[in-house]
Amino acid sequence: MLVDIWEGVGARAEAERFREIWGIEGTILLDENADYAQLLDIRGVPTNVLVDSDGTVQAVGLVRLHELEAGIDRLVGR
Repeated sequence: MLVDIWEGVGARAEAERFREIWGIEGTILLDENADYAQLLDIRGVPTNVLVDSDGTVQAVGLVRLHELEAGIDRLVGR
């Protein structure tokens, strides 16, 4: 599962575009009010948060492409 922390309008459309670009089939939660971001003490975007199927945060940050790809691969067991 991915959490999209979005500042601005069009969060759902942007999350869907991201899903298409990356070929993501899982759930993307929208944190339009940054409530979840505050709980994780995230202060800037873009920041990626990877959450496993049990709801446990597995990674926060991963703003570089290779970091994000590696994090997603670990999460989905590739």
